[in-house]
Formats: sequence, C-alpha cells, structure tokens
Amino acid sequence: MTLTRLPILVLALAPALCAANVAGGGTGAGPDVTLKDEGSAIVLDNGIVAIRVNKADATISSFNYQGSNLFAGGHQGGRFYWSWNAPAYGGPRGQSAATVEPAATHGDYAEVKIHSPWSGKAGEAAMDVDIYFSLKRGAHGYYAAAVLRHPAAYPKVDIGEWRSNAYVSPMFDWLSVDAKRQRLMPTEEDMAASVRVPGAPKEVTQLTSGRYAGQYECKYSYSVDLGDVNVWGWSSTTKRVGIWMTVPSHEYYNGGPMKRELTVHMGHTLLNMLNGSHYNIGNQLVLDAGREFSKTYGPFFVYANRYAGAATDPTEKVTQSLWKDAQAQADAERAAWPYTWFRNADYVQESGRGTVSGTLTVSDPGNPAAKAAGAWVGLAPDDGGTDFQLQGRTYQFWVKAGADGRFSIPHVLPGRYQLLAFGAGNIGTFKRASVDVQAGKALDLGTVQWAPPRVAPTLWEIGIPDRDTQEFADGAFDYSRWATYQKAVAEAAPLTYTVGRSDWRKDWRYAQFGTAPWMIDFTLAAAPPKDAPVSLVVALASSESLLAITVNGTEVARYKAPQPSHAPVRLGSHGAFAETRIAIPAGLLKQGANTVTLAQVAVKGKPGTTQYDYLRLEAAGATLSK
Repeated sequence: MTLTRLPILVLALAPALCAANVAGGGTGAGPDVTLKDEGSAIVLDNGIVAIRVNKADATISSFNYQGSNLFAGGHQGGRFYWSWNAPAYGGPRGQSAATVEPAATHGDYAEVKIHSPWSGKAGEAAMDVDIYFSLKRGAHGYYAAAVLRHPAAYPKVDIGEWRSNAYVSPMFDWLSVDAKRQRLMPTEEDMAASVRVPGAPKEVTQLTSGRYAGQYECKYSYSVDLGDVNVWGWSSTTKRVGIWMTVPSHEYYNGGPMKRELTVHMGHTLLNMLNGSHYNIGNQLVLDAGREFSKTYGPFFVYANRYAGAATDPTEKVTQSLWKDAQAQADAERAAWPYTWFRNADYVQESGRGTVSGTLTVSDPGNPAAKAAGAWVGLAPDDGGTDFQLQGRTYQFWVKAGADGRFSIPHVLPGRYQLLAFGAGNIGTFKRASVDVQAGKALDLGTVQWAPPRVAPTLWEIGIPDRDTQEFADGAFDYSRWATYQKAVAEAAPLTYTVGRSDWRKDWRYAQFGTAPWMIDFTLAAAPPKDAPVSLVVALASSESLLAITVNGTEVARYKAPQPSHAPVRLGSHGAFAETRIAIPAGLLKQGANTVTLAQVAVKGKPGTTQYDYLRLEAAGATLSK
C-alpha cells in the first residue's frame, strides 16, 4: 500500500512526559496497590492505572489511565484478550481465579491468575492455560503473562496462531511501528467507506474518503521482524496520550529473530503475536499425544504515557515525544528482565539462568574481507531436527555480533542448545551442536570460527546474503504493487540481468511473478577446465514456487523451498528462508556468452512468487570477459 507519511520535524524533546523510564514506568512511588473482587471481575488499582479483569475469559474490559479509559469505544466495546486458532478459534475460559493480595506485599504489588483448563472436548484446544495480570506501585501500565501446558495424557493439538490483542479507543489516531512507519491513520469513517480491490488479497482495501482517498490500506503494511523491535503502539493527537506494547524479552517468540509478524493496524489493534504463523515462519507449535509441554509467554508490559508540554506544541512534537519515551520505557523493561517481582514456578529468575559469550570469526578463502560484524548469533534447541526458523515449542536467545565479532547472550534458560549464526554478508548458517547452559554459569566459547560453504572462487554474485530483499528494486515498502496483484502477475515480464553491466540494486526486482523467466547473461574469457568444480548458490528470501534452473538451455535442477512462503502477498520483504547449492555439470559453461535462467513452473495453473535473497556462481579456473 502507498503510505503518505506526514513530515517528522526534528524538535527538541523537552521533559514533557510524566513518567520516568524505570521498569513499570513512574517512580515506584505512589498510593498502595489495591485489589477488589467484584464477583465476576477483579479490579487492580494503583491510583494511576486501574484495570478490570473478567474472570470468565481472562479479558480486561477497561484500562483506566489517569482518569481516562484507554479502551473506551474500541471494537466490541474495547478490551484486551487472548486467542488461538487451532483446532478452532478460541480463548481462555476461566474456571478459577487466584490472587496475590496487596497486603502480602505491603501494597507494592498485586496479581490476578485466571486458570483455564481444557474442556475435554475434541473440538477444542487440548491444553491448559494460566493467565496472569500484574500491577505495581506507581506503574504507568500493567503486566500480562500466560503459561500454556499440554500434559502427556492430552491428545495431539496444533495451537496455530497464539496472541494477545487489545482493541484500543478510537481517540488513538497516530500509529508508530518503527522509524519508517509513523503516520496519522485513516479514520473509522474512512475505513468503513473503503472498498475491496478486485484481484488483490482480501486484506487490501482502497480508501474513498479522507486525506488518503484513492490510496490503499492493508494490515500487513505494519508487519515487522520481531527481532528488530522492542515496542509499538498508538498515540492520540487530540488527547496527547499513548498506549504501547513493550517487549522485555524475545525468548518466547517463535521462529527466531527474523520472524515477521503483525503489530498494530486499522481497527485500533495493539497486537502481540506470541506464536504467529504468518510468512510461514515458526509454525511448529504442534504438541503430540504423550508429550509433556509448558511454555511461559511474558510477562510483557502494556505501557501508557501522556504528553505534558504546551497546548500549542505541534502534533509531530507530541507524537515523537510519546514514541521516544515508549522506546526508553521498552529499554527499561529489557534492562529489568527477568523480573524479580514475578514469582512463579514456571518463570526462571536470573540466578537460574546462564550466559554464553564468545567471538565469532569468518574464514572464507573466496572473500578474505568476510567479517562477522552484525551477524545474528543465537541459541536454539534441536527440537527433533526442526530448523530454528520453524520452531514454536522452544525458547530461543539471539543477539547481534559486535564490530569485532564479539557476542554475549544473556538470560539463557538452562539446557542443551545449538549455537547458530547467519548474515553479515555470509552464506549458509553456522551451527555448533551441544552447547550446554547451566544455571548461574557464564560460558565463554572463546573464538568461534565460521567457514561459510564454498567449492570455488566467486565468478559473479547478485544481492547480499541477508535473507531479505530490501536491497533490490522496489524491495523496501513496495506496497502499491499489491493493490492490483492479479494484474502484476499477468503482466510480469521477463528479466534480463547482464553481469558486469547491470546493477542489482536497480535492475533486479524484489520479487518474481508468473512464469516469465529471469535470465542472467555473462561472458567468459575462459571457461572452467574439465572436471573443475562449478556451483550455483540459490538463496531464497521466500518462495512458494517450483523453480526450474537451466544453464545454456540445459536444465540442471528443479528446486522447491521446503517451507513454501508467499511473502509478497503479505507485503513482506522476506518469509521462510531456504538455500540450495546446485552443481553445474562439466562442460556446460563455455567460453563466450552464457545464460543462467530461473523460471517458475506453474503447478496446477499457479506459478506462485519467489523472492531471491542472493545468487552466486562459483567456478574454478573461469574468468569473466572485461
């Protein structure tokens, strides 16, 4: 979708916010926290924030902040709730409630726990759920957490998508996801008057009224790689108040650091996709009969803030001040993780966790300048051989390596992990098995050497091996293409890329549509000697297609990504990653003109889409013509 963004002024952010950035917001001072049981609901109140927790379904029906209900008027009356998709759409149904009474904490803290056991019915998710809501003295928001359990005696269940969501008040009109996506949103009236776009995905609508009339809107416009963000949310330009989802830890999300998911979008949603299946990443939250399982999600902090500057201050100053404060609050929450105040048998304190550190170095004879700076380095269990980007049953721990390759992974739960690394311009995934993390121990792995796979020197390459397509033409936020999806497929034209003359930043498209072939032309001054190794590396940022790869008219391979992903239709620059290496038969490359062709084969009439991350031809003894 084409997004018109209002200009963001660079303004001094005066101390115009009423909350200090410590965990929970505020200063930790203020009235005692109170807990009032009203029969069907429990109200937690600290004089700044008051939330009403409904026992029957573990929802919050009101979130009062400094006298204003931040959910008022939202969809279905405005509320915070939990839900999952499998085997049918559902959510917790409370059968019992337990509390941590403020008297036991001298008024510093109160907590509500709603227990929702499996009903025993085959059509409902076979798991037990415990939901927690917590409020601290002086806090400018509330904490939420959930524990999923699957006893061994329960039947198989595929949880699917598992999320929390809040429908916030329509007074919130400014959306903030990251530096690029800051905008005044269409009004509810504008969205109600929008129309479906023929041939486009069902999520796409065209606005017919308001400031964005004629433009397109889609919830996937606001998806992010969860590993890159710690906060997202809304501001009200009229009431000058903000509401935010902050992420103190990424350990409980599925799919690794490049898991792409929804955050906030039209309808005034404030999502936290704890186990999302979009982009076909991280969808293995399948629990077999006989498998004992539990996993704790959170606590995470739903934060509120208010702008206290001059009434004449411009909108941009208000929204950016609220956003900057929310980012600082998210940093404070991360610094306090794991929370010492959340005393729960399913939640491990810092003394029960470990740290893993080391220095990652890269050794690639074909690229002496290769480095590890900025690579994702992480720990993920084997989980029966499941690729980390598909895992949903596990906890994962990821950081980015520093400029010198140094990494330190904190707060790791005890257990046996694989050490993994990818990115930083290197192909493949580094893997070291059997890294044992012990409670209270710091494990220094010393120098960890990564040797990315290679069979011969690089003859040519296209793109950057980063599992993404944003470096290519139209790769960054190319939303308008999907307003006419079928037309884009029908009119997809062949692409010819000439090595040595074309520039992949301008001449290689972010996605291949339809059956029109893409051709890479190159001229060799010298062909590889007989029996010299020749290999084509094909890395896919996403693909749902059967690819036919030919060299000089001879088909050398057909390849289909093991985890098909239709990322472009969800406006993603990547989905589930796949990579293959194709050996080129001896004698197929020749002196003079050569062509590698990549074609999507229509299966049952559907050619699909492919996003290439990186292509590299390795050939011993061959040289390109000048």
